[in-house]
Amino acid sequence: MRISQVAPQRSRKPAAQSSSAVDRVRCVLMHEQRYLLAQHNSRRRENRSRWGLAGGRVRDRENPQECLRRELMEELGCRVPHLIELGDWQHRDETHRIFGCEIAQNIDTFNTDELCAIAWFTHAEVVQLASAGRLRTGFELAAITTFERRRASARK
Repeated sequence: MRISQVAPQRSRKPAAQSSSAVDRVRCVLMHEQRYLLAQHNSRRRENRSRWGLAGGRVRDRENPQECLRRELMEELGCRVPHLIELGDWQHRDETHRIFGCEIAQNIDTFNTDELCAIAWFTHAEVVQLASAGRLRTGFELAAITTFERRRASARK
C-alpha cells in the first residue's frame, strides 16, 4: 500500500476514566492479524477519505456495549462474541469508549447508508495511515496497539 505523506497525527493515550458520559463507542475488530477500518459517511468533507474504527453515537438509556453491538449490526451486519474494554479517548470534546474483539468471520459487506468503504489493514499499514494523517480521530492506532498488548498479556 502506498500512502502520501501529510503531517503525522499525534499518538494518543486513553483518557483517564471519569464520570463523564460516553458519547460514542468504537470497536477494534481483528481477523487473521488484520484490523477493520471504515470510511464513515460524514458531513465533514475532510473526514470522508479518512479511516476510523466502526461504531457510533450512544443513544439515551443505552449502555456502551449495547450501543456498540447495535452499531456493528447496523454498519457491518456483524455480531461480536465478546468485547474487551480498551478505555476512553477524547475527540472533539466527546468521550469515545473503545472496545476490541477478535472475530472468526471476514467482513466484506457494509451498509452504504452508514459507511463509504471498509478495508482490512495490518498493524504496519495502520502505522502508515497514521503517519500520513489518514486516520479520522487520531486514536485508532493507539487503540489497536492497546488491543494487541491486552491480547498478548492474556496469552501469558
